Amino acid sequence: MDYQLFTQQLSNLYDNWGTPQVYPKSSQFQPIINQVETTTTVNVMQLLNLAVEFMPRDEIYCEIGTFQGGSLIAAMLNHSEHTAYTVDNFLEFDPFADNFDNLAENLSNFNLTEQVLFCHQDFEEFFSNLREMQSADKIGVYFYDASQDYRSQFLALLLAKPFLADEAIIILNNSNSAAARQANWDFIAANPESQLLLDFSTPELTNSWNSLQVLSWNVHQTENYDWSTFHQVRNSTVIQSIYKLQSDSKREIAENLYNQALTLYQTGKLTEAEQKFKQALRWNQNQVEAWHHLAILYYMTERYQDARNILLKSLEIDSSQAIQYYTLGLVFEKLGDFTQAVLAYQEAIALNPNYIDAYNNLGNILFQVGRLSQAESIYRQAIAVNPEHYGSYLNLANILLAQQQIDEAVIAYEKSLQLKPNDAKIVAALEFVRNLKSDENQTALYFGNDCYQRGEYQGAITYYHKFLANQAGNLELYFALAECHQKLEQYPEAIQVYRNAIDIYPKVANLYRNLISALIESGETKKAITIANHAASLFPDDWYFHPGELLILPVIYENLEEIATYRNRFNQGIQQLIQQTNLNTELGTQKALALISQRTNFFLAYQGENDLDIQQKYGEYAHRVMAANYPQLVKPLPVPPLSKTGKIRIGYISGCLWGHTVGKLSLGWLRHHNSSEFEIYCYQINETQDQLTQQFRKYSHTFHYIPGNLELICQQILIDQLHLLVFIDLGLQALMTQLAALRLAPIQCTTWAHPVTSGLPTVDYFLSSDLMEPENATEHYSEKLIRLPNIGISYIKPTIPILEQTRSDFNLRDEAVVYLCCQTLCKYLPQHDRIFAEIAQQVPQAQFVFISRPNAEIGKQFQCRLQQAFTQYGLNSKDFCVILPRLAQRAYWNLYILSDIFLDTFSWSGGHTTLDAIACNLPIVTCPGKLMRGRHSYAILKMLGMTETIAKNEVEYVKIAVRLGIEAQWRNSIAERLMQSHPYLYDDKNCVAALEAFYQRAVQEAQLATSDISSG
Repeated sequence: MDYQLFTQQLSNLYDNWGTPQVYPKSSQFQPIINQVETTTTVNVMQLLNLAVEFMPRDEIYCEIGTFQGGSLIAAMLNHSEHTAYTVDNFLEFDPFADNFDNLAENLSNFNLTEQVLFCHQDFEEFFSNLREMQSADKIGVYFYDASQDYRSQFLALLLAKPFLADEAIIILNNSNSAAARQANWDFIAANPESQLLLDFSTPELTNSWNSLQVLSWNVHQTENYDWSTFHQVRNSTVIQSIYKLQSDSKREIAENLYNQALTLYQTGKLTEAEQKFKQALRWNQNQVEAWHHLAILYYMTERYQDARNILLKSLEIDSSQAIQYYTLGLVFEKLGDFTQAVLAYQEAIALNPNYIDAYNNLGNILFQVGRLSQAESIYRQAIAVNPEHYGSYLNLANILLAQQQIDEAVIAYEKSLQLKPNDAKIVAALEFVRNLKSDENQTALYFGNDCYQRGEYQGAITYYHKFLANQAGNLELYFALAECHQKLEQYPEAIQVYRNAIDIYPKVANLYRNLISALIESGETKKAITIANHAASLFPDDWYFHPGELLILPVIYENLEEIATYRNRFNQGIQQLIQQTNLNTELGTQKALALISQRTNFFLAYQGENDLDIQQKYGEYAHRVMAANYPQLVKPLPVPPLSKTGKIRIGYISGCLWGHTVGKLSLGWLRHHNSSEFEIYCYQINETQDQLTQQFRKYSHTFHYIPGNLELICQQILIDQLHLLVFIDLGLQALMTQLAALRLAPIQCTTWAHPVTSGLPTVDYFLSSDLMEPENATEHYSEKLIRLPNIGISYIKPTIPILEQTRSDFNLRDEAVVYLCCQTLCKYLPQHDRIFAEIAQQVPQAQFVFISRPNAEIGKQFQCRLQQAFTQYGLNSKDFCVILPRLAQRAYWNLYILSDIFLDTFSWSGGHTTLDAIACNLPIVTCPGKLMRGRHSYAILKMLGMTETIAKNEVEYVKIAVRLGIEAQWRNSIAERLMQSHPYLYDDKNCVAALEAFYQRAVQEAQLATSDISSG
């Protein structure tokens, strides 16, 4: 702003205007006078227009107090290169709608609509929003024409300061008010960057210029007037108090915003309330109530990780409020962190010993995790604190009943009912418990169901069998009993339960389905096929049994020939399924949909062959079935516009966004994503949630938990208008295949988290690893292959716990060379069993340790295979092989630490297990296969530059394994180098940068393709 020229021009006008000017009828401003009932004189209008004329183009005109737009139109007229903010809440005028409509019409008449951003709010809220948005706009001309009280005038100047251009003009109207003039001078006194440029507030000019004061603002100016000037208008003591006023004003603004937020919150307007709470906290970061209510809001909207972080922040400010710890306990419960929830509730009780809700919530957690006696103690403490609280007696009654203390439970229910008479739920519970005392069968059934619900499966089995000893059960009991046996890996017992139930209910198809599933899981594939054939005769219209029985694959194979047999059978099953499906009838589409909703090709990939042809056949079929059932969800989608902040929207969908291998492998993409370029949307479609789920929540812009509902999942994804959707794992769950067979985003991808092509025509890209893929990799995929750098994922280095167990805890000898073989047993194909025997021949002290995954029955069959292989070499497998049951996480890590060498599988290599082995510095022996899924460990070692233990063939594999077993010094040197190489492997950010570069490129290409189609 050229102050000198501007002042000269303004002074010339002032010299000529001893009295108010009246524009002739031909003036360009005449329409304003005719259309707008202004509160200012035309001289002010000309002044504003002149100020904007001298304003640089990249600066903004800002006006506080707009009414119907007279001064605004005058300022902006003939300045099409400029834009303006105008702020007014119209609260002084009635009705608002008339004034707003008139303003809009006036702006339209003068073609200013596109240049002006109107903000219907008070100026405090306006500047708070600018501050929250971190706006880069700079105000070159600032016109204040609103309330004239001291606070408003001073605050209007104070709040505008951060947004003023380095050089700006401030025009203040109605300065004939003594309070307003004093505020202006006090602002000048407190801010040496400002100076009174022109003063039209003198008594002789107040009528013509409506008491204007014009201030200049220059950030390079370090002083304006000496103190004697300010002494004329205010003494120095008052000037010093201005700084206190600024602080008080901030607190007042924060309190006002907090109250507004609270009102919005109480009326259910949570989105608006969230913004207000945040604004309040920007003005006063120590406002604990605002932090707390914002945390509750996050809790209500299922953003539990954010709620946790905010509560911890509020506790740093003030840790004396019990309610904050109570809310923190609620949040930790949702996060699945019961240990921290217990501590939070205990802290709430310590601060407020009368906090009944904290007692009962604490007791409920202890009840939930099976600590029944402790829960009972907490409920009794709650009763001691408040003997009139019926809920504490009700909870006590429930816990006593769970402990089979029926008489004591009756007394507690009676007391609860006494405190809350006629409560229907308590009356029903009391009547039910009284009936239990007289009916042993019902008692057994109740306690069985209670144990089942709490995951105490062995207890449930005991009670269910006690019930069944006297009478037959209903269907639900048999399903529950069989599931209990399966949870405990008691498959023969589960299978017998299903057979017993079928004898009683021979026409229930789900019993046959569950029996077939149990037989397959336990390795009884041929028996499963026999049952399916029998069921097909009973239920000829149910395709699950036929041709579904042709799609049955073993979990584990007895010999090499069996692989070829089942592969051919599976291929024939798909062909037959395709041939008999008629998607032109409603019945045909429904039957086909039912089939693909219950089947996956998961076990096909374990055969170690190129599955492209089979997967494409099935993928095309699945797509046609989904298109027939959901025709509106298979149409091509246009590329949506970027978000308001210019970001690309990326979706990640899976049923494994928890502590599953898939979740662990994929989290790094989110953890390191560029939040300035991308918005991340996650969709968890499985019921399981844990602490890793909360990490996905934390790193997501939006996290959706929609378990098992295909229609709702599709609806939400379409609402989110993603640019690109990543199906993290395709092949593990039927629902994921169904979803991926639709078109839910313009660009759809899958990843090596399940390392086999989807075969789906609706999946455009396969996100893989450059190091894992062989040269002919494109021959293995129906998707376009994207080879991300290194291993393609960013895997955080795991934290290894302290060693707490010994080798004897795992049936391992202290002097043995322990070869860890911890892959799921599905990966061990029979043609490679001899490898272990060949190593054992040369390393007599060797012990091979396996884990019975997926279950103990498969472990038994694998043990039989090993015995056959070792017998051929004159060895007893029991002398060398240990097959452990499934391990808890801490025991799993202890086994790694106690082992010496990690033996990789051949056709499907270790991924997550190899990454964990390297964290424990275990030398890895691997032999890369012909397909990517057989090259995970190979790629990991290549990334580390450690190739000595990579074999070219099976013979060399045995040679390396033997040398590691015999030469302890070489083994130790490999372990030492592995430990030093950790920084090169874990938390890799290069692959994430490449992934996001691909996202940007793919979206740009899709936009161009859409543009070409439109122009064509």
